[in-house]
Amino acid sequence: MGTLETCPTFGNHAVSLITAACRSLLTVISLFLALWCAGPACAQPPEMIRRLPPIVLEPTFTTDLSSPDPALRFASDPTEYRTPEDVLPPDGPHLTSNKPGSFFQKLSLSGTQIFRDGSDGVGITETELFAAFALPAPTTESPLVLIPTLQMHFLDAPSFVNLPPRLYATYFDFMWLPRVSERLSGMVSVAPGWYSDFEGDDGFRLTGRGIARYDWIPDQLQLVLGVIYLGRLNSKIIPAAGLIWKPIDDLNFELVFPRAKIGRRLSWGMGFENWVYVAGGFGGNTWSIVTPGGGQDKLDMLDWRLMLGWEQKRNGGAGLLFEVGYVFARELEFASTAAELKLDDTLLLRGGVMF
Repeated sequence: MGTLETCPTFGNHAVSLITAACRSLLTVISLFLALWCAGPACAQPPEMIRRLPPIVLEPTFTTDLSSPDPALRFASDPTEYRTPEDVLPPDGPHLTSNKPGSFFQKLSLSGTQIFRDGSDGVGITETELFAAFALPAPTTESPLVLIPTLQMHFLDAPSFVNLPPRLYATYFDFMWLPRVSERLSGMVSVAPGWYSDFEGDDGFRLTGRGIARYDWIPDQLQLVLGVIYLGRLNSKIIPAAGLIWKPIDDLNFELVFPRAKIGRRLSWGMGFENWVYVAGGFGGNTWSIVTPGGGQDKLDMLDWRLMLGWEQKRNGGAGLLFEVGYVFARELEFASTAAELKLDDTLLLRGGVMF
């Protein structure tokens, strides 16, 4: 059941965020340890059995077996010879996370259901659709990625909360990915957007990111440091810091605030990988809305999310995902009042497909 409390000071709000982050991190670690103990951390390659061409032994066989040519040792006809790479499965899937040389990079559609926590709770159905396109800036190794995005939030709330039935977020992200050196790369992003119920004329907001990544141990350990500008009611600027560690091919630790993810590869095949993971981070947003009396106001929703998910990665950045999660530390606040509504913890389901 939701409760109404006086809006905390900035210090108290920061303490609550840090406490929630620590709680989320401890739970992520606990879930990952349980996942780790479930079995050996070694993905199983696909069952792929191919028979070698038969060696024909007939009285008419005249090939010189002492010949150093390996083709003549595998078959009576040299055209039947196949290298071991053709017979045995590869060591890994060798996936690419993007589509090299292509203007179109990705199309993604996802949906999230946050369940209503009782008769006086607030449920949310979230949908997101975005596409990604890449241009050389100035080369393909330092591309400019254009990401138009549309998000819709359908609210299921009791009448006494006075929430709009729908909220929208539409923005155009200009993301530049410069490569400074062999080990140092970055991300610079500016995203003008409109966040509102589409009833008023006060929804414009600018967001952005500036992040650097250093490959301390190439292909194994990267350090991440930067800043994210959200421009939200209570979260204007937050740090982005942490590390990405891949000790072996089957494990990946993305320990970067504000979103952490620990993944384990279960299996792989030609052109795909299956992963299971635990992830944590905060959700919500700020929207401009029109009140029932016709005035302008801002609505801010904040929550922390802990997810257990399965993902299939495919070549070129395509794939599927499914998540089940726990949502806690939920807060709802209006800019025009000094009060906030605390919502009960609840569950979420999320699914997505990428092309």
